[in-house]
Amino acid sequence: MKKDSKKKVKNFTVEVLDFLLNIPDALAYGFDRGGLYRLMNDFPYEQTLTCSKISHIFSNLKNRGYIEVKKHNGQESVVFTNKAKLAVIDKIAERSDVDNKYYIVSFDIPERMRIDRNKFRRTIKRLGFRQIQKSLWVTNKNFGEYVELAAYEYGVEKYVVYFVTDNTNISGIIDKMLERVNPDF
Repeated sequence: MKKDSKKKVKNFTVEVLDFLLNIPDALAYGFDRGGLYRLMNDFPYEQTLTCSKISHIFSNLKNRGYIEVKKHNGQESVVFTNKAKLAVIDKIAERSDVDNKYYIVSFDIPERMRIDRNKFRRTIKRLGFRQIQKSLWVTNKNFGEYVELAAYEYGVEKYVVYFVTDNTNISGIIDKMLERVNPDF
């Protein structure tokens, strides 16, 4: 597949996932399969979405590991995977509210795990964390669940510490750093 085609597919995938994330409780609870087809009729797409096309979209998302279909009491429901949550993590970060606390991530991931360390670092950057020191990052939004999710997804959970504090001896510096990111802070 050519690079432009891959980029278009990835962008479309993120658009679909983002559209579905706008639905209340979708991230936590998923959807029943029939409801999902009805919801997709509202998806802003340049072509008319037929049942066949919607089925193809979800088959593609399932095959690529973004959604899982689970059966419960004879009902099928569609649930987002961790991979899907990480794919749209910057969209999740945009929707999160600023808090009056500092959420700090510290990690010391071995060099032999460099690729996973880089993936983890990119993820926390997409969440809006700012670097204080080499492996010490801070934000003013509560992303503990997503930091944990990323750490487990990339297999670096043993090397990551996440903590919350109301105050530090460098609060002024952190506030200025975060103010540039969140002007409303």
